[in-house]
Amino acid sequence: MHRIIRYRGGTFETLQLPVVEEQSLTIFVNGRELATLQCTPIKLDCLVLGFLSFEKIIEGLDEIKLLEVFPEDAVADVRLNKEFTPPPRRIFTSGCTGGITFGMPLEGFQAFPKEATLHPEQAFALMKQLYAEARLYRESRGIHAAAMSDGDKLLLMAEDVGRHNALDKILGEALLKGIPTAGNILLSTGRISSEMLRKGAHMRTPFVLSRTSPTSLAVQAAKRFGITVIGYVRGEGFNVYSHPERLLPNRVETGDLPTT
Repeated sequence: MHRIIRYRGGTFETLQLPVVEEQSLTIFVNGRELATLQCTPIKLDCLVLGFLSFEKIIEGLDEIKLLEVFPEDAVADVRLNKEFTPPPRRIFTSGCTGGITFGMPLEGFQAFPKEATLHPEQAFALMKQLYAEARLYRESRGIHAAAMSDGDKLLLMAEDVGRHNALDKILGEALLKGIPTAGNILLSTGRISSEMLRKGAHMRTPFVLSRTSPTSLAVQAAKRFGITVIGYVRGEGFNVYSHPERLLPNRVETGDLPTT
């Protein structure tokens, strides 16, 4: 809890309010430094595993010999059952905490099947579930939340100061629990940028929903991959930016929304 001064209605008052915790976490792989992430110190093992999987450092849990996280030292030590050479190139993404990736390929992903469908009312129900479970968001507001759903309920939920980190935690926890990600729905409270869309494509999720907006690169990639991107899921409405034909009942006016 932190002591703050709130101004409202022409007067000041003193309050004790929670503030989102943030720390650095440096990931070492086979004794070599890989990256330092700014994150919320919750589910750090999931964060590390998801980050390594998204960046194609690992293909699965069987490649992990040891994973130890030391929050007090801000270090994660990963030992692999294979040789490791740090990628030569780093890209600082548009993440709200200065996200890092080692490549931004928007090619190589298979097109998604068209069989997946979503009823509009599911979008509102799932976003409400996400906010209901986002405890840190309700307490401090200064945080992002993400979730993976089967369409009826949330299978996994994570919170972090970084919207990218939240998705990394989702994938990492899915790996730890043996939960398949393909065919499920991704939800995020943050902006869907191209690197966020790439994470959805990596997880094979045909739907990516957000309370805010996607970027132009994300929309272009979503149209190419066959991912339905839905933004501004608020109140009783939302915007569909790609592949609206998946929404039921199938009466969507596509207009300027080409599916390819």
